[in-house]
Amino acid sequence: MNESKDPQWWEALQKKLEEKFPAGIPRTKIGEATGGVFHPRTTSNWDSQGCGIEGRFKIGRLTVYPVKGVVEALKARTSVIDA
Repeated sequence: MNESKDPQWWEALQKKLEEKFPAGIPRTKIGEATGGVFHPRTTSNWDSQGCGIEGRFKIGRLTVYPVKGVVEALKARTSVIDA
């Protein structure tokens, strides 16, 4: 079974990210958190275009994304390629 179709896989990913980033994922660490799928500059561009990861907030000058928002953004931008 393809992992991206399995809801339990997404839940496990969210739990893992919440353990590593309990306060949220800083934009500077988004690449590390997503295995290089998202890049900090890309997420910044999405934010300025109004189509960024939902729920972002600022701590001082640092932009932080909630883990749930990152997982939802990954889901939304994931498609299955059948061979």
